[in-house]
Amino acid sequence: MRAHPIAFAAQCGCMAISSWLAGGCYRGLDALDATGSASATTDGVDDALGESGEESGGDDPADAIGSGPTGLRLLTPTQYQNSVVDVLGDVAAPAVGQWRSSIAAAQGGVPASGVEDYEEAARSVSAQVFGDPALRMQVTGCTPGVDAGDACVVEVIAKLGRRAWRRPLAEDEVARYVAVAASTAEVLGGDAWIGLEHAVAGLLQSPNFLYRVELGKPIVEEDPLHVRLDGFELASRLSYLIWNTTPDEELLVAAENGELDGTEGIARQVERMFGSPRARDGVVQLFVDMLDLDALMSLQKDAALLPAFTPTVGPTMREEIVLVIGDTVLGQRDYRRLFDTDQGYVDSELAALYGIEGAFGSELVPVPLPEPRGGLLTLAGFLAINSGEASTSPTKRGLTVRKVVMCQNIPPPPEGVEAELPEPGTGEAQTKREQLEQHRSDPSCAACHNFTDPIGLALEHYNALGGYRATDNNLTIDPSGDLDGIAFADAAELGRLLADHPGTADCVIRNLYRYASGHVEQPDERPAIDALVTEFTANGYDLRLAALALAQSSSFRFATLSEEDRP
Repeated sequence: MRAHPIAFAAQCGCMAISSWLAGGCYRGLDALDATGSASATTDGVDDALGESGEESGGDDPADAIGSGPTGLRLLTPTQYQNSVVDVLGDVAAPAVGQWRSSIAAAQGGVPASGVEDYEEAARSVSAQVFGDPALRMQVTGCTPGVDAGDACVVEVIAKLGRRAWRRPLAEDEVARYVAVAASTAEVLGGDAWIGLEHAVAGLLQSPNFLYRVELGKPIVEEDPLHVRLDGFELASRLSYLIWNTTPDEELLVAAENGELDGTEGIARQVERMFGSPRARDGVVQLFVDMLDLDALMSLQKDAALLPAFTPTVGPTMREEIVLVIGDTVLGQRDYRRLFDTDQGYVDSELAALYGIEGAFGSELVPVPLPEPRGGLLTLAGFLAINSGEASTSPTKRGLTVRKVVMCQNIPPPPEGVEAELPEPGTGEAQTKREQLEQHRSDPSCAACHNFTDPIGLALEHYNALGGYRATDNNLTIDPSGDLDGIAFADAAELGRLLADHPGTADCVIRNLYRYASGHVEQPDERPAIDALVTEFTANGYDLRLAALALAQSSSFRFATLSEEDRP
């Protein structure tokens, strides 16, 4: 059987005194008995789901729609940060980790330097909690003693471990970390608080915390490759899909009581979770992954040629896109509005970049987008990350729309073909459209450039920072073109065409599926995605209802392992 992708698991006992004492490598999903009940409401869910809302018992076999692989999924930096805060409270948790997207995190390991980062982060946040008398009492609710098996220490380890590891700890796991607290306290002067601090740091360094465990168990003994995710694994999937963080207590109780074994229980929890303001985090993170919005946090431009660039404008652009996503996808509950909305958000910097007059401060406020802007493609952040440091790139912008927004594959340039635009001759001022004609007239380049460039050329009124310009090299810009044979006059019209293009709806559902499952779909999963697309379009392009349908689907609740994972 293939080893779990935990690069540091073999050495996890050597990371720190707490990890050395705990030996906190990954173990199975044995659970302690617990009691409790979940309360939730399903108002409106049944009407939205139709027949898909029918109860499906946990022992029922999966239907014929294919499911993909699963395993262990490393927390992304944002998920790590969110999860630490939810476990320990209001602490300055760092965003630790190498893989920004959920898919990359599912496929990547942890280098040696990353192990040190996780250790430092765990020790730092634990020290914050246990170094503050008020905060540590808020987190623990009791005063620990130094005696082996102290009741307070046992209670704290079980409580925090349950939230951090997204399942109840087994008795031997609790005992291991209780022993860490007692042994560390003895070594470091008999201070029970210090012992508990190190034990909690150990919990946060364990692969059980750093990885989302989605291993599943065989549905039938004769077919070990077809597995069902258990309640706690589903709780984790749901929570990171909708909230981008660790499950709350109500979701864990629902898992413990078997309420997630059927589709109705899942629907109740999804409805409850989408009723929380935290749902914005999960939906936004889908688009952060999809559009690579974190690239705006380190945006670099040539300030000499683009004087509006400042070190703070990139993060502000990112926040504008996030707010627009919230308005359209969550507020209006119609994904299409992301591409034709006439509203943006500006502070003083973005107002100046957009040419909007008025008094603006450091806070982003809603404003009508100035003509001819409209929709995601004309927001400064989208334009800036799909340009060079000083110059626009119609091909790159068009390629991003085709690949990221429409999920269409574009082959790389043929070997030996010069991809860079030739410099115009002396005295020959040319627009980007005129320069690109040289590529589009070359038979070896034409097919791809005819596919991408009309889209990118529609955005030529916006420079490499996203600011409006009337001309290119003092020449008139022509933003017209066609999208798959349908003509448009400018970027705003292009956005309206994209809003209704079937490829746009298909692509966002594909990305939702990938975000939830941690992998790019395989051919036998395509029917599952097609069914979700059909429901998405029938329900007015409401991504919340698409997520609900996904969470109830067999492809979310079951997995098919590869032969190399055979026990």
